[in-house]
Amino acid sequence: MIRKNVSLDEAHLQKLQPLLKKHRGNLSAAVREVIDLVSLGLESHGTPEEMAKNLKIKRYASQTKEQLITSGECVLMNQQMMKWLVRSCAGKLMDEDVVHGLINPYIITTIPELEEYLNCSSKKMGWKIEVSDPYNEGRENEPMIMDFTGGDRDFREFLVEAVCIFLSRWLNLDVEALHRKSNSITVYLKSFVRHDLQEIPHGVKKYFGSRDVLYREIERKPDFWITLAELYQKFNYQRVNLDKDLFESLVAGKLPDISKYFEIKADRSLREIPLSELLPLFKYLVTASNLVNDVEICTEKGKEKIKIRHDYSDENVVSKLIKLFSNVFEAGWHKFSVSSVSELIIFDFSLPGASEREN
Repeated sequence: MIRKNVSLDEAHLQKLQPLLKKHRGNLSAAVREVIDLVSLGLESHGTPEEMAKNLKIKRYASQTKEQLITSGECVLMNQQMMKWLVRSCAGKLMDEDVVHGLINPYIITTIPELEEYLNCSSKKMGWKIEVSDPYNEGRENEPMIMDFTGGDRDFREFLVEAVCIFLSRWLNLDVEALHRKSNSITVYLKSFVRHDLQEIPHGVKKYFGSRDVLYREIERKPDFWITLAELYQKFNYQRVNLDKDLFESLVAGKLPDISKYFEIKADRSLREIPLSELLPLFKYLVTASNLVNDVEICTEKGKEKIKIRHDYSDENVVSKLIKLFSNVFEAGWHKFSVSSVSELIIFDFSLPGASEREN
């Protein structure tokens, strides 16, 4: 038996009260049991710091629904209402403060901690979603994988988005791929280099922020976009969207140069854009501007072709339209033939020597 002097203040004695009561006031027995409990915790978690952090996570996630509701941190919501809210925000990236309200970055700093916290929260809050990483061991050079299984489909999507935004912001992980099944979502993650604190990685934008620009711009200038939408609706979308430079050229009787729009969108010169990429880009920009009714493309090598359908009856307008589009392909050094029949313009690139050049 080794005897030591141990200094305890009143606060520590209060914390020992349950064990003192158990051991009928025997302080030595109570301290010995504390040591036994701590040693078991250290065997499970490795270091005192890791044990303290894991206990903090469990305490953070173990608050009952009643405590969260009483504190005002959470509210009860009808499931149908929740599903409507989640679906109405589909395509808009979640704000970081919303993500941090769900996942505290000062408490959760590793993926194992994140999984433990999410599974603990799921049990307490009734999400019925299980988070796991069943394929990550021994796969150092391959994408990290997380599985989200069970629960409501819409809330599962919401939770996956929050987790991916959290991982991109704090652990520099981007979404490489997303595999949705009827009852689960598998997320494939990869490392990325952040150049700016506010940078949103490509994968997160691709899978969760497809309409983010639209939402942000509507919020920034609601009156403009509401008026524009009403005009397009009243005219059954028979309107043409032009910028001021193009409009000025047309009013002055000049033929405008639209090649800059392709270069801005592709972030490179037309000469650097291969035909297989230029044709889909052409369809995207021309239909978005509402200059024509429809664009049909064929990008099969050696059979490249584009069909443009319009409803212009004036031959001069059709002629200028052909010249406008021809200038784009000529600027990209692509050879082609053009034919026009009624309300159809055809650009044929499948000519001898007109196949896609090598870059």
